[in-house]
Amino acid sequence: MQVSEFRGQLSLGARLAGSLGRIALDRVVEGLGHSLPRTQSQLANPEAINQLFREFTPLGQSPLPSVQSVALSGVDFESSNCTNFLIDLEFGDLSQDKPSTAYVKIPCPEIATRAFANAVGFWEVEEAFCERVASRVPIRVPRVYAVARRGARFVLLLENLGEIPGTRMFINRDMAAGTTIECARMCLQTFAELHAEFWDWPQDEQEALLPRRLHVYLAPGGRARTQALNAASIDPAHRSAPEIFTREDVAVCRRAIQKWDALVDYWYDGPLTLVHGDSHLANCFEYPGPHGPQMGMIDFQGMHWCKGIRDVQYFLINSLEPEVLVEHEAELIDFYIAELAMRGVSLDPIDARDQYCGYSFQTLMVALTSIGLGTLTERDETVRTILRRSVAAMNRLDFASWLDRL
Repeated sequence: MQVSEFRGQLSLGARLAGSLGRIALDRVVEGLGHSLPRTQSQLANPEAINQLFREFTPLGQSPLPSVQSVALSGVDFESSNCTNFLIDLEFGDLSQDKPSTAYVKIPCPEIATRAFANAVGFWEVEEAFCERVASRVPIRVPRVYAVARRGARFVLLLENLGEIPGTRMFINRDMAAGTTIECARMCLQTFAELHAEFWDWPQDEQEALLPRRLHVYLAPGGRARTQALNAASIDPAHRSAPEIFTREDVAVCRRAIQKWDALVDYWYDGPLTLVHGDSHLANCFEYPGPHGPQMGMIDFQGMHWCKGIRDVQYFLINSLEPEVLVEHEAELIDFYIAELAMRGVSLDPIDARDQYCGYSFQTLMVALTSIGLGTLTERDETVRTILRRSVAAMNRLDFASWLDRL
């Protein structure tokens, strides 16, 4: 074990302990009546919702008027780490159009997942997106009604996109089934629109919008923590799915862990842009635009400053079956490059393909962490599908040889 990996284990352990402590403290504060809602029933009352509207509307936005009644709609949504559900809203002011429902995200009840999410920080990233980034992105995302955080808890009140006529929401089962090339092109077009807006921003502007302390790899101690986390997932993932993630694959991953600093240097050497970071099909939605169907995006827990091709390869590898992807991969990469060019951004095709291969290891590590450490609550068949696709991509792209050249 490398010294940096050992330090990362200590750092991650300390953050997990701190996270568990905050979770316990939240229960104490709850008894005093000063905590954020923990359950659906606690949130589904007018007093709680009106307080969120008053105190936690994002800066620069007007709060919604007070509600007279709130009810659980009985509609819940699949999530890997949150409790996602709809509430019905009834307003006393009928003078203007207002939503009849809201989409709510709160932490899931599983203690291990909550501790992991707080230790790694991806809930805080989504809160930052809702608070100050959502209103600035050029693509369609849910409107944010309120975003609140106290201790280890958070509440997001968002637009229910299902209220928009003609909108199609995708779920993990759609991703696991595999999407079409036409759908993939629409998603790549959306990625290009997002990336072009923030391409190669000066570092001070990057920091003001999304600070480095929230970057999972570049935050203080982030390199060592991610190295330790990814290293810890390799052997358990192999034991869980040896027929998919073989001993040969384990060996390649171990070599990558040994070259961790070189990998991180490569991944985050500019020019950088703002990427979604978890850009698979289930985090996209189709809606009717002025010139035909368009794609929007949800769930920005993985947002960070990175090379734009990170979103491209993550989507294609996770959302297309390998035999479909291999036939269309080159043309889809070129399509993304062309969409960037239409928006004034130049990306060399050779560099794009080199980046595509280099980032394939990140995509694999997300799957390994999910299946190896068991910290998320996704369905096992979905995780095994994305693991199979990620391993196939790493081998087909010959990431091992790429790593030798790094």
